[in-house]
Amino acid sequence: MSFTFKQVRYFVSVAELGSISRAAANLAISQSAVTEAMKELEAHLGVRLLDRRRRGVDLTHDGYIFLRHAKTILAEMSAAE
Repeated sequence: MSFTFKQVRYFVSVAELGSISRAAANLAISQSAVTEAMKELEAHLGVRLLDRRRRGVDLTHDGYIFLRHAKTILAEMSAAE
C-alpha cells in the first residue's frame, strides 16, 4: 500500500508548524489522527521522519528530504486541480 495525499498534507503541516498538536489544530482534526497518520507514513517509508520532543517535533535528515518531495506533491496536486 502506498502513502496517501492526506498523510502528505498532514506531514507538511507538522513539519512547517513544528508540532503535531499545532498541525492538528490548523487542520481542524484530532491530534491522534495526525499522530496515527505520521506513524503509518513512517512505517510505509521505512524511515523516521520526525524526532518527537517534549514540546514539538524536529525533522530528521530523511524528514527534510521527504519534505521537499511532499511540497512538490502538494504543488502538483494543486496545479492539477
